[in-house]
Amino acid sequence: MKSILLAALMAFMVTAYAQTGTISAEEHKFITDYLKRTEADLSKLISSMDERLWSKKPSLEVWSPAECMEHVLLAESGLMKQIKTALNETADDDDLRSNDAWLISKISDRGVKVKTPLEPQEGSISQKEALKKLKASRKEILDFLQDESLELRTHYGSSPYGKADVYQLFIVIAAHSMRHTAQMQEILTALKS
Repeated sequence: MKSILLAALMAFMVTAYAQTGTISAEEHKFITDYLKRTEADLSKLISSMDERLWSKKPSLEVWSPAECMEHVLLAESGLMKQIKTALNETADDDDLRSNDAWLISKISDRGVKVKTPLEPQEGSISQKEALKKLKASRKEILDFLQDESLELRTHYGSSPYGKADVYQLFIVIAAHSMRHTAQMQEILTALKS
């Protein structure tokens, strides 16, 4: 009997979240931790990087670490605009939660090359400026996520892999910076060899 009541309660909770579109405490903790962790990893890499390598490329077809960072910042800014626009549109009830983990794996996978519309401007950003802008970007995002009334699961935008709810667009921000942190590490390895 207890298991039936527990199952019914859980089904009700999922339905309640799906109807309102708000995220659970666990989802909130996951996304804020993921954003903080990926910011910390990227900041640590940039801070420890030899300044002479910041704007260097191992080959013409590869970005420099500075260009990677410009791209990350362009993407975060663009995604935040998309998020704010989506939240002002009419809510829908498409439940895309089952795509969360898949989206993380697809976005962060360096084995899959993706053509981007967000080309950097030849690495004109300094390391110090990059760190400052990353910190400001993540502060804006984390401050935005403090509003627990946001219906992140019933408003939609587009990810590189199709339709995504707004919560998943925050996942894209974190996974995307994870992807480019790995890319910068690859570039540094190639430059040092």
